[in-house]
Amino acid sequence: SYQVPEIAILSIAVMLSMLTGGIDLSIVSISNAAALVAAYVMRSKSDTTGTESLMWILIACVLGIIVGLIAGGINSILIAKLDVTPILATLATMTLFNGIAIGMTDGVSVSGLPEQFMRVGNGTFFGIPTPFVLMVIIAGAVGLWINKTTLGLKIFLVGTNRKAAQYSVMGDRKVIAWVYLASGFLSALAGLIIASRTSAASPDFGSSYILLAIVIVVLGGVNPMGGFGTVTGVILATVVLQMVSSGFNALRFSQFLYLAAQGGVLIFVMILNVVLENRRVNKSISKSLRS
Repeated sequence: SYQVPEIAILSIAVMLSMLTGGIDLSIVSISNAAALVAAYVMRSKSDTTGTESLMWILIACVLGIIVGLIAGGINSILIAKLDVTPILATLATMTLFNGIAIGMTDGVSVSGLPEQFMRVGNGTFFGIPTPFVLMVIIAGAVGLWINKTTLGLKIFLVGTNRKAAQYSVMGDRKVIAWVYLASGFLSALAGLIIASRTSAASPDFGSSYILLAIVIVVLGGVNPMGGFGTVTGVILATVVLQMVSSGFNALRFSQFLYLAAQGGVLIFVMILNVVLENRRVNKSISKSLRS
């Protein structure tokens, strides 16, 4: 259950890119890179105590978030500025960030993080696990951003009709750039939560999270073609899939079978989306012919 917040935050990052008709495959590699940088800083200052130790933990977290923003910025330049197809751009950056992370660590995880930092991932806030509180705050902030701001409205418009957005004066490239920056930021936050929960940062942690995040986003009602989706749907889909995962564990089914189930759910939901969309189009055509 402690995995729900980190998976939900990564799924929200994917949701943002999918709302514009794109996708971000680099979320897990960004979260690992951010966690590794933060972990290196914290471990190098492990001999500090009290206020000084807390200050270095904050500096490490800020540096981790900066790494996420830089990575998101690289995606933004490739997709918004150079018009590289999102799936190819983020596949390339995923490989790049993974390669850098493994090269930095020789594939070895960085462990032995400060106890104060571990309290974030394993502690509670008024009896509620801290990661869940952070997830609710982040989900609420993203929900307000996409539903109550001008930029949020533009994100939906770009996803609904990119061509119309290009011909308008709304600046579709700027909107897409902001989306991938936000995705990098959220990925870095998820990476810090994971590092705090596991007391380690690894260059290859959560390799299956990217497929899981895509399944959650599509299951949560986000249109893969862009233009529609809700944060609430994504959070609910995360909880449902985590319950299914717990059920598989309780019944002692293989984790590989759960991976196959994820793929099956994704195929089923996509077919259902196509069928419902075709039905909606046919209804509107027949209605217009009648009138």
